[in-house]
Amino acid sequence: MGAGGIKVEIVKTRDAFEKFAALPAEIYGGFDAWWPPDVQSEVDLISGRSPIAAHLDLAPMWAVRGGRAVARVSAVVNHRYNQQWNEKVGQLIHFEAMPDEAAAVTSLLTEAGDWLKQKGMTAARSGFAAFLDYPYTIDNYQQLPSFLLRGNPDYYHRYFKNAGFETEKGFTDFTAELTPEMQQRYASMVMAAERGGFVVQSWREFGFLAAVDAWTDVTNDAFARHWGWNPVTREEVRPMLSALAQTPVADLSTLASADGRVVGAVFSVPDLSLALARIRPGVKLPPERGGGARGALINIGVVEGWRGRGVNLATAARSFLTMAAQGMRFAGYTLVLDDNWASRATAQKLGASITGNFVVYRRQL
Repeated sequence: MGAGGIKVEIVKTRDAFEKFAALPAEIYGGFDAWWPPDVQSEVDLISGRSPIAAHLDLAPMWAVRGGRAVARVSAVVNHRYNQQWNEKVGQLIHFEAMPDEAAAVTSLLTEAGDWLKQKGMTAARSGFAAFLDYPYTIDNYQQLPSFLLRGNPDYYHRYFKNAGFETEKGFTDFTAELTPEMQQRYASMVMAAERGGFVVQSWREFGFLAAVDAWTDVTNDAFARHWGWNPVTREEVRPMLSALAQTPVADLSTLASADGRVVGAVFSVPDLSLALARIRPGVKLPPERGGGARGALINIGVVEGWRGRGVNLATAARSFLTMAAQGMRFAGYTLVLDDNWASRATAQKLGASITGNFVVYRRQL
C-alpha cells in the first residue's frame, strides 16, 4: 500500500482480467466517439492464450484506490523484438488511467518499470509494439482517430512526463480526399505499374488466405529494419485476419506481383466507425473522421530491391479507388514515422495531408 491509499497489484484471476480489459469504458465513456478494445482478445493476451504470447513475458498491473482500479498497464518483455534489435527494451502496453490520478499512475509506472528491470531490461517504452501497442495522440484530443489509433485524454502526456518518460518518436496520420481529380491520378498510378510489368490485385482476386500469407512475408521483409518492428509469423497472423475474408477488407487490401513473386502489399479497412466505434447518440462524425465516409490504409510495404518502381503508389492507389467505388469520400494513410521521408512522400503523392500527430514514450530504467 503506497501513499494516499494506492495499491499496485499484478492482475491474476479471470474475473480481474475482464475488469482490467473493461477499464477503458470508464475513461472514454463520456467521449463523443471512441474505439473500444476487443475485450476477449485482450483477455486472451494477458492470460497467455494468444499465439503471440509465446514470445512474451507479461504482467498486467493496475493501481487500486479504495477498492477501485484507477489506472492499468501491462509490462511486457518481447523476446522476439529484443533479439531482432539486440536491445533490452521492455514494453508498457494497455495503459489507461482516470483523470486526477497522477500519484497512482506514477506508482503504477514505477512498479511496472521495476518489474521490467528485474527481467533484465534497461529501458521501458510505451506507445509502439508490433500488434500490441499504438502511440498516444498529442492533438485532436477526444476526437475519433483512425482505426486502431488512440484518441486518449490530454492528461496522459502529463502522466508520462511526471513519471520520468521522454518523447522517443513521433508518428503522423494522413488523410486524402477521394476527389474525381485524385481518382484519375490513382488510375494512372495503377496503369503505370502494370505497364512496368507488375500485376496489381485485391486480396480477393489473389485468393484471400494466400494473400494473408503473402502480406505477412512482404511486411516482414519491408519492415525488417523499421524502427520498433519485429517479425511475425504466418501462424500468428492467419487467426487475426482470416475472419475478414468475406468483408470489404478483401477488396480494399492489395498486392503487387512481378516475376511470379509478391513484392508489394497493402492492408486496408473500410470505415468501421459505425460498426465498431462507440458513438454518443445524436453525434454526427465529420466525414473525414468516419461516419461511413473514411476508409483507412493501415499498412503498406514493398520488398527491398523492388522499391522506386511505383509499386507503393499503385497498391495504395488501387485501394483508394476501391474505397471511392464503395462510396467512401476520404482515405486514411497511417501510421508514418515522422522521419520516414519515403512514406511521407508517398502520402503526399497520393494527395494526403497530415491530420493527426502521435508520440511514443521511453524511460531508462
